[in-house]
Amino acid sequence: MNNIITYPNPLLREISQEVKLPLSVEDKKLLDEMYAWLKENNETAVGLSAIQVGVPKRMCVIRHTMPSGKIVNYKLVNPRIVRKSNKTESYPEGCLSVTEEHDEPITRSEQVMVMAYDAISNKNIVVEAAGFLARVFQHEIDHMNGILYIDYINKVKE
Repeated sequence: MNNIITYPNPLLREISQEVKLPLSVEDKKLLDEMYAWLKENNETAVGLSAIQVGVPKRMCVIRHTMPSGKIVNYKLVNPRIVRKSNKTESYPEGCLSVTEEHDEPITRSEQVMVMAYDAISNKNIVVEAAGFLARVFQHEIDHMNGILYIDYINKVKE
């Protein structure tokens, strides 16, 4: 897998392209490599988008341990948020592609509904997520739209 690119690399500002289904061998391999990397680095990362490894495609992987102890895993293709709650929460965030630390809280919807193709189950899925997992989905989908969490800090400061 390619190295993770970091801000201010202009590629991070590109809007990622939709991915054709069924997945090509190349796209499946990239998702598998990203997931293997995430699993190995899960103490410091819970999500990784293809654009972060220099590939402008609408794909990401997520691995998160829920408060119940259950581990949720996704290899998502063309994810999109179809519903957000009006209720929001604000917490600081971090990002593998932003090496400078920021303590400012980022406001995001508390709950989201995401539709995507999941390459683990090999089917289209709908995920309803709340709390931290909802934040992860929003963060990764922002990457696909050329948005970094630090953009929200800058909006607050303006």
